[in-house]
Amino acid sequence: MLLGTVLSASAFVTNIQRQTRFSIRLNSISTNTNPFSSLFDFFKPSSLETFDNDEQKLKSKKVIQDYINQLNDRVDPQFLGRYFTEDARMVDTAFYNPIEGKEAIIRHFYLNQGSSPLATLSKDSKDMIVVDNIAALEGKVSVLYHLEDENNGEKIQDSDSISFYTLENNLISSVYDFVEPESPKPGDSGLKLLRIVSKLIGRQTDQRNNTVAMVDSTSTNPEFKAVEKYFDAWNRRDMKAAITCFSEDVKLRDTQYTSAFGNKSELEKHLLNVADCLPGSFEFVIDDIADDGENIGVRWHVESNQKELAFTRGCSFYTLDRSTGLIKTGIEIPERAPPKPKPGPVKTIMGKFAAEPIRYIPATMWLAYMYIVFFSDGILPGANALSLEQRTWEEVRDLSINFFLVSPILNLPFAPTVHPMLEGVFNLLLAWAAMFAGFLSDERKIKPNVFDFGPAVIGMQFLTSAFLLPYLFLRTSEKNEEGIGIVYKEDISGTVQPVIAEWKPLGLFLGSVGTGSIFWAFMGRPEFGEFSERYSTFMDLLSIDRVGSSFLVDLAIFALFQGWFIDDDLLRRGVQKQEMLVLRNTAKFIPFFGLAAYLTLRPELPTRKDD
Repeated sequence: MLLGTVLSASAFVTNIQRQTRFSIRLNSISTNTNPFSSLFDFFKPSSLETFDNDEQKLKSKKVIQDYINQLNDRVDPQFLGRYFTEDARMVDTAFYNPIEGKEAIIRHFYLNQGSSPLATLSKDSKDMIVVDNIAALEGKVSVLYHLEDENNGEKIQDSDSISFYTLENNLISSVYDFVEPESPKPGDSGLKLLRIVSKLIGRQTDQRNNTVAMVDSTSTNPEFKAVEKYFDAWNRRDMKAAITCFSEDVKLRDTQYTSAFGNKSELEKHLLNVADCLPGSFEFVIDDIADDGENIGVRWHVESNQKELAFTRGCSFYTLDRSTGLIKTGIEIPERAPPKPKPGPVKTIMGKFAAEPIRYIPATMWLAYMYIVFFSDGILPGANALSLEQRTWEEVRDLSINFFLVSPILNLPFAPTVHPMLEGVFNLLLAWAAMFAGFLSDERKIKPNVFDFGPAVIGMQFLTSAFLLPYLFLRTSEKNEEGIGIVYKEDISGTVQPVIAEWKPLGLFLGSVGTGSIFWAFMGRPEFGEFSERYSTFMDLLSIDRVGSSFLVDLAIFALFQGWFIDDDLLRRGVQKQEMLVLRNTAKFIPFFGLAAYLTLRPELPTRKDD
């Protein structure tokens, strides 16, 4: 077990008690000496009801088997959505947070393919999900599985997993997935730490015994199976009672360890060691159980003083010996504790870099940009951002008030006086950043990004390249060469985004703003003199100004990376790589004006009503 393994929750045992009392009451009344026995027999579970339960169990099992087959077939995630209820919940323990709702689950599938088996398998992967065993009950299915290499049939190291599904009307309403810890296994290292913790906080045996007292009366209930007795014994730290729940040749694997415990003697030694290390307040609480008579899947978590501990969930899977009813095999998989080694989000991002190493260019540039612009001393003039220099914030405030030159052109009384060349560079940069909104079709339901493009475009209005560069190395590339086909306006996420992204005058309008900013830099505010004079004073300003010099860095980055969107944008419009070369190359290689021309002249995305 993880730190021992599973313990039954008082709530779970109370539920078993209610079911058992009801069953005993019917059995005691319905006897051959009772004249009303035939009447009471009518209310007892019939063979027909048993058949119905078996049929429902088979249906639940088949739904999950079909779902796993679809994962192995690499079907489109949109198709997988039909297996889930609208409010389904997925806990993929390769990730830190649960995924709530069918739409979020589908997005998770698209975004994180290959990051974990539950996040679907990537199309270029040769991994296959191989089911080792299934415990199925009506509405509950626990699956023990591992991954194999499709080419050679070899098992993938450290891939043993247990998933636990609940179903409503033959649709998945929740799923939890637990994958064994990666090698090297932690082994007894966690126990040693817990032994120290246990000494510090005390054993608290009195409190523990009081907790289990109310469930102790059920521990000898004949309706209880070996697994339930095992949990109950663990609750009481009665390892002698716990070990009687196992067959002599039991093979139990705690995935915290490299190898399984191969017999009853080895397992007993392990259980005694764990019980000695565990704080007295710790309990393993059952959340759900799938029991088909021979195979039993259990989902659980750990509590201390009846409060759930973070990152202590897990799943176990047991098989019983038919002749004795004792546990003959078992595997126990805990949730990986943080910091999780290679968690799902990291695998998602690294997978993008592995598929397209060119992403290292904007990633490296972003790291350099963040250091040089915000934190360095001596590379760019002026104080770094950590200095919180008042003059810097005043300059940013004044430039913001003169946004798109509206205030100075209208000669508004509150418009501050700023060097016209600095104003020109600032507003040209903002117009350029706003122009990237023409690529909002890069964010769609079936093509989500780790970093949503909508917030990225908004962030670019404030911190420019600090938002553009991470979006470039985190974004999902367009891949419709396999027949996904044309993208429609309705496919763009949100209601405002498609209007902005496909607004034809966008390029012309922002191109005009940028052009006006350039004219303003050379001709605005006559009091700053002719070109030579204003240029000289502008250079003097840049020699001490961190903000102004960073604007020039941003202009260079925008010029370098504006073409990264073009090929994908044309692809979703049905334009192949060798088509519209003039417009394509103009957009890629002519800074600012080439992008403005592209947004004005590119083909429109169709709407579905046009079809």
